[in-house]
Amino acid sequence: MEQQQAKGSFLMRLLLSVSFVSASLVPLTTYAADGVLKGRVTDKTDGEGVVGASVVIPGTNFSTATDINGNFVIKNVPAKQQKVSVSIIGYAPVTQIVNLGDGQTATINFALGQTTIMASEVVVGASLYKQDRLAVPVTANVVSKEKMKEQANPTLDKVLESVPGVVMTRAGGQTASSMQIRGSNTFQGGGIGLRVNAFYDGFPINAPQSGEIVWQTTSLNSADRVEVLKGAAATLYGSGAMGGVVNVTGHLAQKQEVVAGVSVGFYDAPPSGDQSHYRKDYTPIFKSAYAGLGNKNGKWSYSLLYTHNDDDGYRKNLQYYMNDIKYKVRYDIDSTQYLQLSSFYTESSGGYQYQWPDALHPYDAFSAKYTVAKTIRKNALAGLNYVKLFNDNVTLDTRVYYTHNGSRNVFPTSSTFNETYSDRVGVGTKLDWRLNDNHRLLMGVDANYVKATSSLLFSTDSSYHEKPERNFSAFLQDEWKITDKLTSLASLRYDWSGVGADIVKYNQITSVFAPGIPSTVEVKNKAVDAISPRVALNYKAQDDLSFRASWGRSFRAPSIYERFVTDAGGYGAVYPNGDLNKETMTAYELGMFKQFTDKVSVDVAGFINDYNDLIESVQIGTYGYYSGTAPIFQYKNLAKARIWGIETSVNIRPSDTVNLNLSYTYLNAKNKALGSTYTPGTFAYITNYANPDPAWLPYRPEHSASASVTWKATKSLGLNVNGRYIGKYKNISSSTNVLGAGYPGDYVLFNVGAKYQINKNISASVGCNNIGNVQYEEVVNFRSAGRSYVAGIDLTY
Repeated sequence: MEQQQAKGSFLMRLLLSVSFVSASLVPLTTYAADGVLKGRVTDKTDGEGVVGASVVIPGTNFSTATDINGNFVIKNVPAKQQKVSVSIIGYAPVTQIVNLGDGQTATINFALGQTTIMASEVVVGASLYKQDRLAVPVTANVVSKEKMKEQANPTLDKVLESVPGVVMTRAGGQTASSMQIRGSNTFQGGGIGLRVNAFYDGFPINAPQSGEIVWQTTSLNSADRVEVLKGAAATLYGSGAMGGVVNVTGHLAQKQEVVAGVSVGFYDAPPSGDQSHYRKDYTPIFKSAYAGLGNKNGKWSYSLLYTHNDDDGYRKNLQYYMNDIKYKVRYDIDSTQYLQLSSFYTESSGGYQYQWPDALHPYDAFSAKYTVAKTIRKNALAGLNYVKLFNDNVTLDTRVYYTHNGSRNVFPTSSTFNETYSDRVGVGTKLDWRLNDNHRLLMGVDANYVKATSSLLFSTDSSYHEKPERNFSAFLQDEWKITDKLTSLASLRYDWSGVGADIVKYNQITSVFAPGIPSTVEVKNKAVDAISPRVALNYKAQDDLSFRASWGRSFRAPSIYERFVTDAGGYGAVYPNGDLNKETMTAYELGMFKQFTDKVSVDVAGFINDYNDLIESVQIGTYGYYSGTAPIFQYKNLAKARIWGIETSVNIRPSDTVNLNLSYTYLNAKNKALGSTYTPGTFAYITNYANPDPAWLPYRPEHSASASVTWKATKSLGLNVNGRYIGKYKNISSSTNVLGAGYPGDYVLFNVGAKYQINKNISASVGCNNIGNVQYEEVVNFRSAGRSYVAGIDLTY
């Protein structure tokens, strides 16, 4: 064990060393210049400078951001005619042409007109290159840095929970969590089998052995944007992306900067009727702090940021702390090529949370024996990109990356649920080739090798064993501009995935099977492959109206956890399934985006997702567990399932100072082969048919909605209110009853916040989350957080 801790510490020291060495070297870089572009970006309405606008020369490495007064400077620009583009969320993008002479300084100014946030979004993930909202052939959402900074300490789960069609399901603290896009996922401990791929600067960050992302401990203090791509994205992003993709873009400084911030908050007391012992005469607090620096000087750009979170926990044994360091550096070799390193190291430790003892004591632990149980996590990424622009039409992007994902569970009693970690090494390349005005090709390959080491997955005596997993893919995409208004996006991807294991051994521990008898399961389908096609159309009927349609197939290989996991910690047992096969999905979507002047924009999408061999956890029995019983689960392939729905988003800007967002999603998620899924009389059959709707897929809400309002009350003061609604679940995987009593969901939450810009360097914020102190659950028998208050200060120099 000491070896793994030392390994994590080494990674931390390595990142810190590289960070400070490169930071000290940056100011020393100098070189000759060709020409200089400078200017100012202003608001067309009042003439005030627009801060933070992106100023780029398309097809080159030259870019910058405007300062507090809207000014910008780009040095060392080749002397010729250049196209300069400016964009920022909330304004319509603008492009101008300028002629730059050798050794000259050219001045170019931009006046931006305000528009709705949706209309100003630039989407990257849909095709792996930039497209404006009206040209995107699939549904995507972008969360800007300004939106994230409305929170004192933004985390990925809080940012995503207000995105239309996204539902977060959390057991509390830094323990198990899951995310679904359009019903893609049920809740499964450890985030196992996630059908959403997550990326940081384009590098994968899901734990390869399970698919898990601990969304609530993913800090976004060093993020510039988060993009959510919905629907069958496997044609570009591979196995696991059948539900969608989340891509976080890390911050890279465009000028010299020093940032810091601190926030402190506390959890309010539960209602007077609560009988929990944990909150008697005790107020848990939470706090966070961050500090960082960055610079752009000559050919070098870098950003370094450290974040620390510390939380007492709103429930018993939910305390945790987290340390996170993110480092990003870029070196422009010349105007046509650059190297960029994206990296982070995150370490967290916190209580391992068990279900409540009963509904009268929802803030207490299941048993006092487990008040010292905890989970320790270590996650790291180091990804290097080399990008070469051969000319205005051809770009090559090659990358190599390493990820580490590890978790260790510490219990007061003996348990095989101990430690699992994985190391992944990958390499990939993609070529972006604009053949002519009508065709743009994107092609690439990617391969990675995973070594999973565990005392949980591959043995019966808690000894460490390791198994490899290998993955390879190749893809081709063609964007075809059929007419001035009609564009198609056709893509094809081949994936192969194989695990290096023939059998799995485990001990049967319950009365459902003969107790104590060792079992051996043959691993079938050790290698799976799939061809994933997609065709998407975008018809731009008018300058402010576009229609889109898409069809695609995607797949997901069973994860190592789904094949081999044998223990669910304190919540039950899992029996391996050597028969698991890949799951596939066929997706259909029709959508429309309409902008009504610069005040209102609407996006509507209808979708159908047909699953074959859907992998879900099914409760197959119980076993004696101290004074009660605990469930036994097994991952199985369900024959067929269909999820269809309608998703709507409305963005309204009634005035220059007010912005309103509304969204609603209707979801219909059904098991289409219910009769063949469950055998009458079995425990799985009895458990499922005790649900209000046995055919409904577990943990998929039929109705969900969100709303937010931001008001720029003065030039210095901003106010925001946001809320979300999750309908009551019709089906869950354990603790079922035909009336749905005590089921998660059926809640409305509102949060309020205010941010005041004291001066150009200092801002202060206050907020109240769950202002109604609503008592609710996202997972059955796991109480979610009630009302909390937080205040923070941010410094920027």
